[in-house]
Amino acid sequence: MGDQPTWDDAGDRDLPGRKRRGRTPEGGAAEPVTVEQLLARQGNDVGGRRAARRSAAQPASRRGAAAPDARRTGADDRRDGAPSRPADRGERARGGAADDPAVRSGLPPVPGAAQAGNVPRVQPGLPPVPGARPGFPPVPAAQPRPPARTGPAGTPAAWAPDERPSRRSGPIPPLPGLAAPPPSGATRRRVPAGRPPRSPGRRRLMRAVTALAAVVGVVVLYHLALYFYVDQRIDRVDALALDGPEILAPDLQDAAETYLVVGTGVPGQTGADSVATLLVSVSAEGDRAALVSVPPTALVDTPMCRTPEGTLRNPVTEAFASSLLDGGPACMVRVIQQLSGLRVDHYLGVDLTRLPGMVDALGGVPVCIVPTAATAAAATPPVAGPSELSGDAASGFLQPDDSGVDVTGAAVAERAQRLLTSTLRAAMSADTLLDPVTLTRFLSRASDALTVDDQTTLGDLRALAGTLGDLSGDAVQRAGLPVAQVGYVPAGTDRAYVVLDAPATRSLFDEVIDGAGVPAELLAVPDAAPGVAEPEPAPEPVAPSVPEPLTAAPGEITVDVLNGTATTGLAATVADALRGQGFGIGTVGNEPGAVNESVVRYGPAALDRARTVAAAVPGAVLQPSDALGDAVQLVIGPGYSTVVPVEIGAPEPVQVAPDTAAAAPEPEAAAVRC
Repeated sequence: MGDQPTWDDAGDRDLPGRKRRGRTPEGGAAEPVTVEQLLARQGNDVGGRRAARRSAAQPASRRGAAAPDARRTGADDRRDGAPSRPADRGERARGGAADDPAVRSGLPPVPGAAQAGNVPRVQPGLPPVPGARPGFPPVPAAQPRPPARTGPAGTPAAWAPDERPSRRSGPIPPLPGLAAPPPSGATRRRVPAGRPPRSPGRRRLMRAVTALAAVVGVVVLYHLALYFYVDQRIDRVDALALDGPEILAPDLQDAAETYLVVGTGVPGQTGADSVATLLVSVSAEGDRAALVSVPPTALVDTPMCRTPEGTLRNPVTEAFASSLLDGGPACMVRVIQQLSGLRVDHYLGVDLTRLPGMVDALGGVPVCIVPTAATAAAATPPVAGPSELSGDAASGFLQPDDSGVDVTGAAVAERAQRLLTSTLRAAMSADTLLDPVTLTRFLSRASDALTVDDQTTLGDLRALAGTLGDLSGDAVQRAGLPVAQVGYVPAGTDRAYVVLDAPATRSLFDEVIDGAGVPAELLAVPDAAPGVAEPEPAPEPVAPSVPEPLTAAPGEITVDVLNGTATTGLAATVADALRGQGFGIGTVGNEPGAVNESVVRYGPAALDRARTVAAAVPGAVLQPSDALGDAVQLVIGPGYSTVVPVEIGAPEPVQVAPDTAAAAPEPEAAAVRC
């Protein structure tokens, strides 16, 4: 079953093929040490008893002759009354009591082990332990205590700790409740004497001031919150092109501000006629403003632009208002910049159908009406002088009348600008700002009616309203774009357009860019001063011209009759009158565009027939059109009176204007004061 362990004469266990620790090279057996013996050397009685039991349990052949000696020795010790040491019992049980148990070769001495003769033993290779006592570990010698200190006259002194070295301690913190001593060299601050209590009147004044400050703070916070609320609620569009290639002399325009004010939804109008446009250029000093109106039906070339949906729109020739209706605000801005060379800094769109609601939100708007051609062209012109417009009166003031004299749209643009400026100034008045209910109602309606670009703030609109409201007289210059032709119908279309005078338009905007304002020859009637409205000068008489004889008889002419006014059924009435004079009637309908007078359009080979038709309608003017071919077209415009008979082969009788110089002077109109 393999190699079995054996026991030597000393009772040690040995394994074949394995070298035991502690054996000498000569084969001598070193003294074995067990765990129990180590515990016994530490003074543990349990270890001694375990060693004794283990020795008693070993066979007699292994214990040898030392067992009787061990039992005898323990019995002698007990008889002598001395307690047997565990170390002695353990050594005697193993039969190896030849050496002293206190000192073993290669092991430290066992504390408390008794030595023969009670003489301290010296361990080989170590110096003797001074003051060692038998059976006890050495005790260090006690140091002598210094004598107690005595006070004067032999009295005991106050208690003091023993003299011994100590480390230097840090600063001792002050005791709680006690102020720290001031540093050396510092001056002590003098505590002011207690103030007398405030009087009841002073306390009431302080409470009133605190309450007033709280109220002012609440009002300011309310207005700030309302400002940011409305600023976020206003519709914003990406309309500006500040770096467009069509901008001329941008360095000259850095300090100036240009606003494009567009009104949509003119009451009583549809299509392009429902758009009123005003270009406002404010000088760098803010002391001068030029206002130029653009005809909605002006024929313009729209460059490539981006629609609100983000798609690119190809260049097209169209009516100016169509650039907004079909392309969006960005396309209209590009048209204005290409037409004028000005850089548009702000875009402001106003829904004119909601403007009367803004007026009602303020409870009425104060205005000063100066009689001009623009105010006279309104459907319901307000009375001259200071007055207050309600919402319904504002709607009637914006709507054009039935005369159709405002072909270029300058009159409705001027009226919309005046009403918008008066409304914004009323909203910024102290009475409105101190009335939270009225201010909130107005701003809520204004946020629904206004559309601005993404860089314009409410502060910019306030600056515009303040500038136009504060300036008057020669500081505000109004002009309409110069027109070369009205009622032009291009080939392939039946819509009438306004043709701009390109050289005069360029001259106008060059003067505005240079800062010189509107040229004098293009100025409209200037705004009257706030005090008095100047009367318009009487028109000069025009010398009559002798017409050429008519050659085309009415029976040889077929004419189309179109109604260019707001009077319903006027085209049919005129057609019946012409039929009664022998004219043939073609198409009867409405004119899609707008005209400011009756017009007879004709093709290249129809001049003689057109002269006969114009002679039958007093006040009608001739207008060539390549799109009509050989046809003749009569457009009834404002100022139409009746149809008269014509005579072929004889010149038309000339009506001589009355001599205005001999006529009695009319009384001057009363001055209007605002």
